[in-house]
Amino acid sequence: MRTKRRGVLLLQIVWLLLSQGGASELYNPEAAKFTLPLEKNLLCPGIPQDGVLLFQQVPMVEIDGMKMVQSRAILNYIAAKHNLYGKDLKERALIDMYCEATMDLNEIIMMIPFKPADTREKEEELVFERATTRYFPVFEKVLKDHGQNFLVGNVMSRADIQLLETILMVEEVKAGTVSKFPLLKFEEQLISSKEELEKLRQDGVLLFQQMPMVEIDGMKLVQTRAILNYIAAKYNLYGKDLKERALYRTISGINMYCEATMDLNEIIMVLAFKTADVREKDEALILERASTRYFPVFEKVLKDHGQNFLIGNMLSRADIQVLETMLMVEEIKADSLSKFPLLQALKARMSNIPPIKKFLQPGSPRKPPTDANTAAEAIKIFNCAS
Repeated sequence: MRTKRRGVLLLQIVWLLLSQGGASELYNPEAAKFTLPLEKNLLCPGIPQDGVLLFQQVPMVEIDGMKMVQSRAILNYIAAKHNLYGKDLKERALIDMYCEATMDLNEIIMMIPFKPADTREKEEELVFERATTRYFPVFEKVLKDHGQNFLVGNVMSRADIQLLETILMVEEVKAGTVSKFPLLKFEEQLISSKEELEKLRQDGVLLFQQMPMVEIDGMKLVQTRAILNYIAAKYNLYGKDLKERALYRTISGINMYCEATMDLNEIIMVLAFKTADVREKDEALILERASTRYFPVFEKVLKDHGQNFLIGNMLSRADIQVLETMLMVEEIKADSLSKFPLLQALKARMSNIPPIKKFLQPGSPRKPPTDANTAAEAIKIFNCAS
């Protein structure tokens, strides 16, 4: 069976909307059920006769006791239900305007696979031209003019979610399309020489003279845990109250979830700097610690509460750091999760969240494991520089 791209696009946006409204609904099949167009025909044989599809159209979403069709009606309802549709009529008008603009571009992209090969190339050029000269410059200007983090009212809205999906779709047509629009992406600057590091220190940019440093919201943040805590809290990934935040710090007398992952990660991160004989011993230590100390704890947490995420049944910083730890351990031994089915399921769920999925794909900003050459370059820059 083939699923029509339009239905898939709607499903992706709905998932993003639900995830922002509360990740407990994101993977709950009872929260919203989807009927998508299958085969070549938009009207699936048997479905229209049942009277399920108003206007005999798909996609259809079952939610809150309703069977909803019409893509925009579905998206508007879910956005309003989860406070992603502005606080007043003026904000809703802006959100509608921005969303319709993204849909203009998305609809061209969705039809590309159905075009003949010679036309497809022209359509891809049109998408790139429209994105870089008509649509992305507008969104870049909006963010620049008001100087805030989101398009409307400085809070996450349906407009931001649909723009994210559009950016991802355009980059599938041509990677690096957003490179000329810094406000639509984060900018990564890597230190490549000891001189650059010394200049940052002398300029007073690095508090405590340490890396990494993140510039965000007018601040220059150092200390990895401080950076992660700020970003997690800013984007509602740090628990909804003090009780949930406390769970980051204690789990049946064991260290915090996040600190536990950092304990393991810090051993992994320095492997490339060790001699071959020491590296082999450290890899064995990592696998032993992961399989007997850390992974069993997270597996038990998921089993005991029976939910999709570690804390409060919603995506949090803890899940993100555990995902990164699982991926790092699997780079040492591919079947490291074979005895932990709930962690395998968590990894699968996390890896399919669109922004994370994009980050894990080749060509993303995610770095490969540190090798001997990278380690030598880092030693050259940082050794004896403190």
